[in-house]
Amino acid sequence: MIAGILKFFRRRKLARHASDVPTGLLPLKQIRTAAVLMDVDNPEYDVLKEKILNWFKVNGIKGEIWYIDFRKLDKSTLLLTSIQTTIIRKELNWLGAPPMEKIRPLLEETTDLFISLTDKNYFTNILLSKCSRARFKIGRLQLDGETYDMVIKTDTDSLNGNSALKVFEAITDYLTKIILNE
Repeated sequence: MIAGILKFFRRRKLARHASDVPTGLLPLKQIRTAAVLMDVDNPEYDVLKEKILNWFKVNGIKGEIWYIDFRKLDKSTLLLTSIQTTIIRKELNWLGAPPMEKIRPLLEETTDLFISLTDKNYFTNILLSKCSRARFKIGRLQLDGETYDMVIKTDTDSLNGNSALKVFEAITDYLTKIILNE
């Protein structure tokens, strides 16, 4: 019963904040702004963050990295990331959603690209992915309603494992190969 109520209110929240921006494939040369969502709990966090920032710089993309940090933190543990772009477990409401004031910049700004590098089915990931106003969305697992325009599955041998770093490398490789007739 509780699960049904939770599901009902989550669906309402998603419907209320869902993006109305049409999405589809974009070639790399048309991508000027981007937002990337990643999990701080990733063992390759430092390398992945540097790779993402370098990719933004090399391609002239004004990008921002948003973090999900659901580790159990005690008072002596310091955050590895900026508090403005990090969603922590303590901030989530009973639905599993972060405060709207915090994620408003991500949800109100129209970007060219949104990449979710988290492979967990957190409601936070679902909310940010479905409500992001990006014109091209990429993720690691498809959500209900076919949220992502491109999904990089991690259970394939071609990626040599399920690391977020390998997935990001595959995404950047695919983005260089997308050419649309103009």
